[in-house]
Amino acid sequence: MSAPSSGAIERFFRSGLKLPHLRILVSLAELGQVTRVAAAFHVTQPAISKQIAEIEESLGVQIVQRIGNAVELTGIGRVIVDHGRAVLRQLELARRDVSALAAGTGGHVRVGAVVTIPEPIIANAVRLFMRRAPAASFSFIEATLDRLIRQLDDGELDIALGRNHLPGVQMRLRQETLHREPFVFVVGAGHPLANPERVVCWEDLRQCRWIVPLRGAPAFATLAETLSAHDIVLAGADVESSSLALNIALIKTGDFVSILPLSVARSHMVRGTMRVLPLPPLEPLGEVVVYWRTDSTAPATSLFNECLREASAEPYDEPFPGAG
Repeated sequence: MSAPSSGAIERFFRSGLKLPHLRILVSLAELGQVTRVAAAFHVTQPAISKQIAEIEESLGVQIVQRIGNAVELTGIGRVIVDHGRAVLRQLELARRDVSALAAGTGGHVRVGAVVTIPEPIIANAVRLFMRRAPAASFSFIEATLDRLIRQLDDGELDIALGRNHLPGVQMRLRQETLHREPFVFVVGAGHPLANPERVVCWEDLRQCRWIVPLRGAPAFATLAETLSAHDIVLAGADVESSSLALNIALIKTGDFVSILPLSVARSHMVRGTMRVLPLPPLEPLGEVVVYWRTDSTAPATSLFNECLREASAEPYDEPFPGAG
């Protein structure tokens, strides 16, 4: 086939391209064989081949090339698939919104979270939830994980968000990882360890003043265990705090070492008010975990969990910033 004319391209995208075409091409890009696509759509192989032929005839250009038993998209085919994925994703989001609105989801959802959950996850989940369930209402608190789990267990909360998978969690509670990012060691820009030319090692942390999570919290146990492996004891920690705002303000004074989620630390690094120390991050604290009761059957709770999953799928992670 020769190169398509501008008129043929215009007609193709105005009236020739159909949703089944996009679904077939996206599946073809993922599966690589017409027979597999046919099986996925529960149709015959000739039916899929006919659809591909219709696309090529309408556009006036080849979009796939056959290599043995496999097929490979041409450059134009890849462009259509890339944009097709975005179109299909938007249609799926529209389907979810319409379904939720049609179901008339109402009720009240009570959510609690520890302070270090990335704000975009909660904010975007609330935005999605209120759009899909305008008849529902929402309340939110921040607290330590042990308090949140106690409130969830007592029926005072519907959903909780924390940073740890809980071993031996009560049988009536479920937990699911939503998002992963590392916790990193940070100091303020005025701290002696903030000099980017200085090589920092675990030994340098021995005489530092610390801001740590509250004792008894899983985050404190994880930090203490990590430091203990390097013969660093937190017995004389200067500040125990569950307030993210207070911790950030104190870190910026330049007197303390602490830990923060990378997404939080990065924003302050960019402003030049903090340095991430070039030490291994605390991986066990890197998860965002959602907890809810197994006996919860409220549609609004299920919908908010779905909105959390969707919001958590957005890309927040960036390369580890190291010692910069």
